Amino acid sequence: MSQERQWVLTPKNISSALAEDSILAASDTLRPAFHLVPPAGCMGDPNGGIYHQGWYHIFYGLQPFSSSPGGWYWAHARSRDLLIWEHTPPAHTPAFEFGLGAVGSGSTITAADGHVYAFYSAAGKDGKMKFWQARFNSDLSAWQHSAVNPVLTLDQPGIPPFDRFWRDPFVFTAGGKTFLIACADLFEADDVSVPIFEARNAQLTQWEYKGIMFTYPKYKARNLEVPELRKLDNKWILLASTDAPVDRCLYFIGNFDVNSLRFIAEKEGIIDYSGHYYAQETIRDDKGNLYLMAWIPGWDRDWLPAYMNSPLKNSSPLWNGCFALPRQLMIDPDGSLVQKPVDVLKQLRTVHRVIEGRDLPVTSAFTAYDVIEEIKGNQLEIKMEMDLHHASFCGINVLCNREGRKGLFICWSGSIINVDGVIVPLPEWKQGQTLRLHIFIDRQLVEVFINEGRYCVSRKVQPECIGGRYIALTRLGGTARLVSLEAWQLKAVRP
Repeated sequence: MSQERQWVLTPKNISSALAEDSILAASDTLRPAFHLVPPAGCMGDPNGGIYHQGWYHIFYGLQPFSSSPGGWYWAHARSRDLLIWEHTPPAHTPAFEFGLGAVGSGSTITAADGHVYAFYSAAGKDGKMKFWQARFNSDLSAWQHSAVNPVLTLDQPGIPPFDRFWRDPFVFTAGGKTFLIACADLFEADDVSVPIFEARNAQLTQWEYKGIMFTYPKYKARNLEVPELRKLDNKWILLASTDAPVDRCLYFIGNFDVNSLRFIAEKEGIIDYSGHYYAQETIRDDKGNLYLMAWIPGWDRDWLPAYMNSPLKNSSPLWNGCFALPRQLMIDPDGSLVQKPVDVLKQLRTVHRVIEGRDLPVTSAFTAYDVIEEIKGNQLEIKMEMDLHHASFCGINVLCNREGRKGLFICWSGSIINVDGVIVPLPEWKQGQTLRLHIFIDRQLVEVFINEGRYCVSRKVQPECIGGRYIALTRLGGTARLVSLEAWQLKAVRP
């Protein structure tokens, strides 16, 4: 890392830092091969997802000068198909003229005038969090800040004294009107709040507080960060992330009343049971499909062998974080959220293997491991179905050694599935029903879709826990049965 590096978020400084660090960052053999990752630096929340002029656009917080969080600007990637992404030159930088040193999380919207606007949170010169607006150019490669910024502050008349968590504006339209919701909190209240504001002019620079759209008990969630409200099928879905009591993305399905401006939840659930999945962001395409992306944070210093073996060992790592695979969102007939990996991922498939169904013999005193010699790799897609039958548990171990040890275990015992220590309840399971798993392995990252996407878990496997590139079937107790298993080697989307 250059000793002359300038830590000010200008396009020139950002480009210089990314060019300097990206070559070594790309040489890390455990860096994901088909997930969206930054060229270098520390990736943060996805922001402003939008489909525009035939492109899927996603912005994201990026600290380009190190792998430690903080000092974000909005990096920009775009894709024709949600699979192959290209990173654009840095242009969405802080409004230095307003005293901003970073760009926080926010959203985008196509306004009535045809322009795409960004709304984001950032602290002003006085250190207080405010909401800011910028207008994009036609291809979203650059933006210009509104001269009347900030467009929303807590000292405006009629706004309650939100004490903390005031951030993450999300702008949407309903009933011919434009609204803004945000993460907020009334410190003395028992519930965390999602306030709602209505735009008072076409330029979306004037906002009126209209009340609290949704509340949720604080004992369940300390906050509701990066909230999004989207129409899905014939319902509305509120998505949000919370960092306590555990890091999780939540969903609420119900109805939004455009007159009372209240959201009433009929069903709630967990988007991804892992603490490795956060800050969800959606993109709706021109066909009405709604796609979900999210941040997988926390790639620690010692998880970067290419960097740790380099002369720069004592400095910060050169990359941190990636995005989960895009998921298409749907509502199941029973009203639950279903998440499916996008179909375009099938284009990554190469070598195909099919394992015939078979009984897995009884083991009563120890866990048995049946390594499948025909399938080996750390870039794999696996689809399988298992029948617990009379076993205490059964499952699969991925990224294990030839003896079936180490790696990431997925263990199923009827109404509970354990994915690398993450417990997922399966309340609808009945004796005799099978379990279906759809698994993506990208080097040290594993994403698991359970029972056609009704439940999801994303996990990173630390290098010292990776046994190898084998997979093994596991069981304990009575006979279990492998109903079916097929796997594909997956190619990388980058060299």
